[in-house]
Amino acid sequence: MDFQFLVPENVWLPARISQWSNLNFIKTVMDNFDDRLRADFRDYCLGFLVDVPKIQFSAQLIQALACRGIRCDKSHELWFNVQGHLTQFGLQEYAIVTKLHAGSFHEGDRYTKALEKRRLKEKYFKSLEKISCAQLEKAFLRASTPRADRYKLKLALIVEGVITASDNNVSIDEDTLAIVDDLELFFAYP
Repeated sequence: MDFQFLVPENVWLPARISQWSNLNFIKTVMDNFDDRLRADFRDYCLGFLVDVPKIQFSAQLIQALACRGIRCDKSHELWFNVQGHLTQFGLQEYAIVTKLHAGSFHEGDRYTKALEKRRLKEKYFKSLEKISCAQLEKAFLRASTPRADRYKLKLALIVEGVITASDNNVSIDEDTLAIVDDLELFFAYP
C-alpha cells in the first residue's frame, strides 16, 4: 500500500510529554456561581465536569498518532498508518466519541438564526478581532457584567477552555458565544 506520511519518518522524535487538561476553568466558573446556579449547572449536560478530577492525557500518544498521519485530500478526515493498517477518523467518529452534533442544520433553523446574532461579541468584545479564553474569563469577572451574561460567558469558557481549546491564548470560536446567548438552544444541543 502506497502512502505518504504527513511528518516524514526521519524527523520523528521520541517524546515523554504529559499535559493536564485545563480544568482550572471549571473551578473558576464554579467559584463564581452562586448556590442556585451551581446546582443548576450540575443538572445540565456539562455538569459532570465538576466532579472530574484533573484529566491527564498522553501527548506522547497524540504525537505518535500525528507522526503516523497520512496525507489525505478530505478536509474532515484524518487517516493514520497503525502497524500497516490504514485507520480513518472522520466526522462520524468525532460525533460518536464526543456525542456532539456533526452534521449540517436545516436552512433557517433556530441554530442558524442563533449564529447570526452576535450580541455577546458586540457587547463585550467589539474591538477585538480574536477572543482568548483569558479575555473571556476577564469579561465575566467584571463587576459591571450583568449576572445573566456572566452565566453565559462562564458556559462559553467551559466549552472553549475545557472541551475544545488547546491553549489559553488561542482564539475561541465566536459561534460558541452566539449559542450560549440562547440558553434553551445551548442546553438542547445534542
